[in-house]
Amino acid sequence: MKARQGVLVVHSTDGRLFAMENACPHQGYPLSQGTVAGCIVTCPWHNFKFDAQTGACVMGEEAARTHEVRVVDGIVEVRRDLSIDAAAVWASLTEGMRRVQMSRVARDVCRLLAAGVPATELLAWGAAWDADRCEYGLGHATALASDLVGWLDRPPAGVSLEEHRVQVVTEALDLAARSVVGLVPRARPEPARVEDGAAALNGLRERVEAEDAVGAEAWVRGMVLAGWSRSQLEVALYPLVADHFLDFGHELIYVGKALDLLDAAGPKQADSLLGGLVFGITNGTREDLLPTWRAFRARWVAFVAEDGPARAFAARSEGVRDLDAEAVLVREIGEGTAAACFGAVAAALTSGRWDTVVNALVLAGAERILRFDLHHDADPTVEEGWLDVTHRFTSANAARQAVGRWAHPDGARLLLSVAHFVNLARPLDGPGDAVSAGSAPEGASFAELQAWVLEDHTARAIFFAHDVKTLVAAEAESRRLDDPAPMQAAARFLKNPLSERPIRRFAHQAVRLVRDGKPPHGLTG
Repeated sequence: MKARQGVLVVHSTDGRLFAMENACPHQGYPLSQGTVAGCIVTCPWHNFKFDAQTGACVMGEEAARTHEVRVVDGIVEVRRDLSIDAAAVWASLTEGMRRVQMSRVARDVCRLLAAGVPATELLAWGAAWDADRCEYGLGHATALASDLVGWLDRPPAGVSLEEHRVQVVTEALDLAARSVVGLVPRARPEPARVEDGAAALNGLRERVEAEDAVGAEAWVRGMVLAGWSRSQLEVALYPLVADHFLDFGHELIYVGKALDLLDAAGPKQADSLLGGLVFGITNGTREDLLPTWRAFRARWVAFVAEDGPARAFAARSEGVRDLDAEAVLVREIGEGTAAACFGAVAAALTSGRWDTVVNALVLAGAERILRFDLHHDADPTVEEGWLDVTHRFTSANAARQAVGRWAHPDGARLLLSVAHFVNLARPLDGPGDAVSAGSAPEGASFAELQAWVLEDHTARAIFFAHDVKTLVAAEAESRRLDDPAPMQAAARFLKNPLSERPIRRFAHQAVRLVRDGKPPHGLTG
């Protein structure tokens, strides 16, 4: 083998001549310092092996680049082509995702960005990777991809824009790959024939309520095929997450995140994302049917009997922000009984001040993080931890988007449900005033917290996703409310220790169930 000007010329042991890039595609070490056997070139640094004829990697990860070679009058001539074969890189990225080879994924992301593929397209593609393979419905990968769209042009100080974008996209793809590792794309139903109008909306809602996940996915695929706009899809999707409080608020969050991602990346992945979304909504745990929600259900029935949702919607208006009314609601949601919480929120809604309710929900959710007793996260005998409490805040943030974009009386149920969800977490607070807003880190800016998150302090991708989701919501809410509490809450969550490995907790719960026949010990019901 001989190398010159970055090109390696390989004389195979049977006398044939080949040319390839001298830099190993894995980490760039010179292949010329390796060995050749037949037409297989071995890189000595990690023992990756490449077929010099095709560049195919026969042991390792992605392929090496090959070039045309010929001999003219005893002189070896190489036509060196350094253009990026986007189709080949997409194929390599797909294989890297399947095998969860994240260094390979990062390199292929870098190559595709250099070839002009928009970062938003890569983020949506990664979200669709998860959505197409998910067993029970679209997961955190879509939310993370959506959140990271806003970070693409905001590199931390000292980090180049190119490196930052490669990291941001790879972070999203890492979660997508790990969420569905070993799974293949699931069988999907053919799109239903769906027309615009009330019949279409009712058809989807009925299928979801009946837990007909296949039928519901077919229905929303029909909506996508028919070219429904975002506003039409919101009218179809938000009622589904208002009818029941699902999966710790995940599905409520995912509706807005999926639609935001499609706005940024275009509709190419709409079929995958919205199909996976509705599949997940249909399969989601209906927490409002749990015993801890029994009294809530009774209060809601009474509220409906009094025509409360319709009266609240008819009275809905916005005026000058009422800080005193917000403070009262924050106290009732955060510290009051479940009955007092419901009554206060219902009264505010029927008075028309939905904006006051939303602001109070967000601030009560932030206060929940600020008051969280850190001992719970480290205690394997307690089911709840840091992620449970952050969902109180991010669900409130998602509720703001929902009722801001979807005007309907059923929005009252959505807001009352989120209020109850935030209120249920009272037992997670620290004792007395031992943990309060005053103990949160002061002056933590978005730039400082974003840089901290991107330094990969979390080991598991799911925790990284919650770091990003909480910080994105906190920045938006602190700016909107001109209040430092949401950013203080994010800083407290990000800068305090948390238990990422759940095995000790799983072991405790296993013994509790198998030996004692008891469910996990939860503080919130």
